[in-house]
Amino acid sequence: MKSVGVIDVGSNTIKLLIAKAGQKLPAEKVAFVVEETRIGEGMTGHPPVIDADAIARGSSAIARLVEAACECDSICIVATSAVRDASNKQAFVNAVEKACGHELRILSGDEEAAFIGQALKCDPALSKLESYSLLDLGGGSLECIQFSSGKLLEAESLRIGSVRLASLLLTDRAIPLQNEKQILIAEYVKEQWLASKFPARSSPSEVAVLTGGAAKHLAEALTSRQLADGLAIDEFSRIAHRLCSLPLQERVAEYGIPESRADIFPTAMVTLESSLKHLGCERLYFSEFNLRFGVAARMLTS
Repeated sequence: MKSVGVIDVGSNTIKLLIAKAGQKLPAEKVAFVVEETRIGEGMTGHPPVIDADAIARGSSAIARLVEAACECDSICIVATSAVRDASNKQAFVNAVEKACGHELRILSGDEEAAFIGQALKCDPALSKLESYSLLDLGGGSLECIQFSSGKLLEAESLRIGSVRLASLLLTDRAIPLQNEKQILIAEYVKEQWLASKFPARSSPSEVAVLTGGAAKHLAEALTSRQLADGLAIDEFSRIAHRLCSLPLQERVAEYGIPESRADIFPTAMVTLESSLKHLGCERLYFSEFNLRFGVAARMLTS
């Protein structure tokens, strides 16, 4: 059976999904590998630049993942916000091709959003949802896609990723996120939403679907009932405020967040909370079916 490998180059991590066509779904996971690289760390300059060490880390990680996917029928490497926004993106593209012999495709924000929307068609748990706002939060950007009666309504990529905001607004990420810093992040996020395509309370329903690394790790800390019934926004806010009150090691111990992600997790939670309140979402569901599944589905059906 045909298999494909999709390597997703994000601001936090570089991930490989090996997938095949399922009996009922366009793409099913065969294997999944993650490389922690943080190539978007520190990209707060004007213009933003991927530094030489990050280029070396990223291209080496991609080469290892290409090797891990060597038995796939085809491989596709895509990059999102960190590479898309970098003024020296071509240097990274050249380094990747030299390291692994494969072309790196840089997705536009609209392309990224479209692939994420297609990916949810691979999630059997959400097959009955028709009207909702999808929020995919990564290290460099947040993709918002709205669906009404099963049809794409609007999509946009906002530059409010967790690594981006933590690099820009915080100095010590190991200590509890103080209230004034929470307000600073929330106000920054609100300004970005007010400048976006999405007016206040514009969600086509009270339902939001969360994807991305922060959503995945939060979902792992929830009960099966919370995942099945959806998490109320008030409960989400309670968890967010609790996480913000904890130093880094206690975030790891209490919520099982990987230490490599725990430094940016409070920023992610404040970003999501502010975003959900702006859109007017009251109940949250979680999905692991994001960009990589959308790209894999396209490869397997084309």
